[in-house]
Amino acid sequence: QQQQQQQHQQQSGGCRAGHGVQPVCPTPYVLGPVCARGERELPNWRSAPNSAEVLGVYANMMADIARYIFEVVASCRDVRSRIRLLSAADGCSDDTQPDMQAKRVPTSVMLAHVLAMTPGIWQDQRTQVHIYGGDVRNAISVYWQAQRLPWHLPSWIDHRFVALDNTRDFIPQLFSTAQCEGDTRFDVVLVRQGLCFCDDPSKLSTSWPAEVFLTMGQPSAIAGMYTLEPLLFDGRPQYRRDRCLLQWCSVRIEWAVQDIAGGTWAFARGDVGHPALARGPWAVWDGANHVNDSTFACNLPHPQAPPPWQRPPNGRICCCGITGDTPSLLQMLFRVASVLDTHQPHSFGLLHGAWTNGTKTEVDQLHQQIEEAVRSYNEQWQGPHVATVLWRTAAKEYWLQCDGVVLFQPGSRADPFRAYAGVNYDAYSFSQPLV
Repeated sequence: QQQQQQQHQQQSGGCRAGHGVQPVCPTPYVLGPVCARGERELPNWRSAPNSAEVLGVYANMMADIARYIFEVVASCRDVRSRIRLLSAADGCSDDTQPDMQAKRVPTSVMLAHVLAMTPGIWQDQRTQVHIYGGDVRNAISVYWQAQRLPWHLPSWIDHRFVALDNTRDFIPQLFSTAQCEGDTRFDVVLVRQGLCFCDDPSKLSTSWPAEVFLTMGQPSAIAGMYTLEPLLFDGRPQYRRDRCLLQWCSVRIEWAVQDIAGGTWAFARGDVGHPALARGPWAVWDGANHVNDSTFACNLPHPQAPPPWQRPPNGRICCCGITGDTPSLLQMLFRVASVLDTHQPHSFGLLHGAWTNGTKTEVDQLHQQIEEAVRSYNEQWQGPHVATVLWRTAAKEYWLQCDGVVLFQPGSRADPFRAYAGVNYDAYSFSQPLV
């Protein structure tokens, strides 16, 4: 870290740009599509016959990302030459591995294919695009050795996989092993869904809240307080209210309110360890069918109290492999900044947030750690890139409000505050202010 800061201090003349930067910025409209959530699940994706099959329903989403990158990085140049993009936490390059992650198409692969098949400014072939897909399970491969990829991409798109562990400094991994040429720095570092905290400590809990409270918009016999039963059901806690049981159903991957005489009053799909974490929407029986009801919810009776399974931030792990405490998040920001091209005024890094699993106390705790990491980065980093948290003010759900962290140079095309020129963004009312 010290060597990285000294290097960037020399490149930037020793200036510290982060003082005075707001730690939170409402996600600008132009960045909204870039921060969209979703992963392309495609077993044996290397055998896909064409780009359309590789991308599936995510073609438009990836096109939005590609379009934003070109608008920020390429359109600023009188003569476009090249874009160098590093996708960290990219996804495993070996689709023969038996786990679920290997069945998901890496971000770098989707970006390469969307550039190849989608109309856009990039199709004039004036820009050479170099895409590096970094993941901890990839094999080390020196840059002068060709990699065998199953698709034919246009000559102006260069794609390769690199081995990259997000818990270690990037520079030694990429350059000491000759995975990249020594002078390579990146216009864009994308960590798509890297700050997604979808891990679920409640699944490993040995104790649970004694009660839960079901609510809905209209009076119903199934609403009210449910009490914890002494025995688990299907390996998870169950709750009872009169003739109704709130139970986990592993066959249908759902939490359901069951009548002891038979039948299901309501259910919510999703593999979470406790019904208070079910995001729904809950489908409620209306006398003829199960109909989605956005007013139906399962809550803890004391929502401000930590649930029994709550872990400290250093016990939570996000999708890029680091823990959720401020020191670990800060080091990740340093690593991303260390490989950004400081001579490219519009270079940027995006650590995408996706969603944060947990009760409100759990989610607030992690969001506070992210904001504190951004504050510390802006105080300590000596290079030209500063950081801010992207906050989705339009999201009502507290677990979807953090879009991640963007690293940018103030005043550049990547500066999210440019969207609020002349607007007092300090006065924005966040759904949950970060403190």
